[in-house]
Amino acid sequence: MLCLSSRKKEKKKKKEINLQKNESLFLEELIASSGGKYNPIRTFSSRQILQATDNFNMSNAICEDRFVWYKGTIENITVLIKNYNEESLTMIPDNIYRDIAVSSMMSSHKNVLKLLGCCLEFPTPVLVCEYPENGALTDMHAGEGIKPLAWNVRLKIAREIADAVTYLHTQFPRIIINRDLKLKNIFLDENWTAKLTSFSLSIPIPEGESCVIDIICGTTPHVEPEYTATGFVTENVNVYSLGSMTLSLLIGKSWFIYHPYEDYSYKRLTDYVEECLGQGMFTKLIDPSMLNSVDDNVPDHSRVQMEAFVELALRCLGLRPGEDKPRMIDVAKELKHIEKQT
Repeated sequence: MLCLSSRKKEKKKKKEINLQKNESLFLEELIASSGGKYNPIRTFSSRQILQATDNFNMSNAICEDRFVWYKGTIENITVLIKNYNEESLTMIPDNIYRDIAVSSMMSSHKNVLKLLGCCLEFPTPVLVCEYPENGALTDMHAGEGIKPLAWNVRLKIAREIADAVTYLHTQFPRIIINRDLKLKNIFLDENWTAKLTSFSLSIPIPEGESCVIDIICGTTPHVEPEYTATGFVTENVNVYSLGSMTLSLLIGKSWFIYHPYEDYSYKRLTDYVEECLGQGMFTKLIDPSMLNSVDDNVPDHSRVQMEAFVELALRCLGLRPGEDKPRMIDVAKELKHIEKQT
C-alpha cells in the first residue's frame, strides 16, 4: 500500500511540474504571438485525454505526420486529439506552444480547425480540436494520394485554404507565415468544408519588415527554393507552398508522383507537370477518378477551370518567367474567380 501511495504521489508531482512548465512557456508564446490580446483557452486533464484515446492507442489514430491525430470522446463530444511524437519534440520543442497560440488566434475562421483546448499535464502539451466528420484529406491509408473527390470540391478546398492563409497574413499585428501548408494538414467537415490546421512552424514577420531570417523547415519538396537558399521567410514561402498544394489537389497525389520510366520510381511534381504540359498531355495531369471512364475526358467548363487552376499554381511556384508571384490575397481572389467560370 505504501508503494502504491508513493507512486501516486510521484505521478501527481510530475503532473504538477509539467503543468507549471507548460503554463509558463505557453503563456509567454501566447502573449508574444497575439500582442497580449487573446481569449482564455480551456484546459483538459491528462485523465480525460488518456480515456479519450485509450492511452494513445494507434487503433484510434486517423492521421500521422510529426504528430498523431486521434479520434476520441470527451464529455460525450467527439473530438480530435493531437499528440506530438518523440522525433518532432527533439526538432521543434518550443513550437508546440506556437501551434496552440496561433490555432487559438485562428479558431474563429471558418476554414481553420477549431481549437477546443489543450492538456498541459503531459511533458509536452496535447491539443484538443473539433472533430471534422469527413476526416483527413489524406488519411492513414491514403499513402501519397488523397480521397477521391469531385473537381468542384477540390477547387473549393484550394480557395478556402487560400482564404485562411490570407487571414493569417492580414488580420494580426504582424504577418504570420505558416511554412507548413500541405494536404496532410487539411481536414474536411460534414459539408466538405476545408479546415486548415497545424501552425507549429509558423513565424511572424516583424512589423515594418518584409521578411525574417530563420532556419529552414517544412516538408522538403514543398519549401520555396529561395527560402532554402537564403533562410529569408517572406509571404512567398506560403504562396509557393499553396501552388504546390494546388497541383497536388488536381493530380490527386502529394508532392511526388510515380514515373515508371525512371531508374527511381518518383519524380518531382513540378517536373511532371511541366513535362505533361510540354507534350500537350493536359489530361494526364488530372486525377483519373475525375475522368470520364469511357473517353478519359472532362466537361469543357471543368477543363477551362482546371487550365486556369494550373496556370495560377505555376505562377505561385515562380515557373512563369517574366511574371511575379502573386500575393496570397490575390491568389484567393483568383481562385474565387475560377470557381465562377463556366
